[in-house]
Amino acid sequence: MVVQGASEYQNTAAEFYDYFELGQPGDTRFYVEEVQKSTSPAMELGCGTGRSLIPIAQAGVEIVGLDRSQPMLDIAYRKISGLDMRTRESITLLQGDMRTFSIGQQFGIITVPNRSFSHLVNTEDQEQALDRVRGHLIDGGRFIFNIFDPNMEWIVEDRKFPESPLRKHTEFIHPASGNTVFVWVTRNYNLEHQIIKQDYLFDEMDASGKVVERSYSSLTLRFSYRYEIQHLLELSGFQVENLYGDFNRNPFRHGAEQIWLTRKR
Repeated sequence: MVVQGASEYQNTAAEFYDYFELGQPGDTRFYVEEVQKSTSPAMELGCGTGRSLIPIAQAGVEIVGLDRSQPMLDIAYRKISGLDMRTRESITLLQGDMRTFSIGQQFGIITVPNRSFSHLVNTEDQEQALDRVRGHLIDGGRFIFNIFDPNMEWIVEDRKFPESPLRKHTEFIHPASGNTVFVWVTRNYNLEHQIIKQDYLFDEMDASGKVVERSYSSLTLRFSYRYEIQHLLELSGFQVENLYGDFNRNPFRHGAEQIWLTRKR
């Protein structure tokens, strides 16, 4: 395995990522199946800690993973170092930005799982990333990604308040201390620019109920509408083959997931 070299996923957010961001039901299985249908090698943008990338490599696919966050890649490296040699040797990790990467290699499929495409916060960023994706695909190569479809009911509910309420997101057991970590989240919306700013609080609580450590992380995402993305893909030289609403391949429905399966024209 090769690791080469920011991002919002630093320090605490990277350390806890695998415990508080569990993805969507069936997403890893879906990406493994789709990559296996395609010409190897594969590339994954926004690979993070390797949650999707590692199962793809374990399925026998040569894969390159790219992420902006070095702390996330460090976690992926630790996880991969414990795998069998064949799997380790099938993985290359690179630090880089999906808007600007250039590695002199083409792929049969490029994926952006776990809503990572939403980190591109304006149309210029999205266009730049799609240009890089297209340039790194073989003729007829596939591009698959998923983002959340904006749920206007949630947005309207949050905007009833001057400040979005702090809500419990999840809880988990701290991998080192054994204490319970409670994760709280608040969201604020810029509707004009289609931006969501999410602030996370991580409260580590001991057995007596005392908070022994609190940490903070912030995340900025863009929400995009179905026909906006479809238009952008077509302008960028991609043919849309399917759009699903979940990872069981059910039809798209508003407020669910946008799972785009496309091919380079």
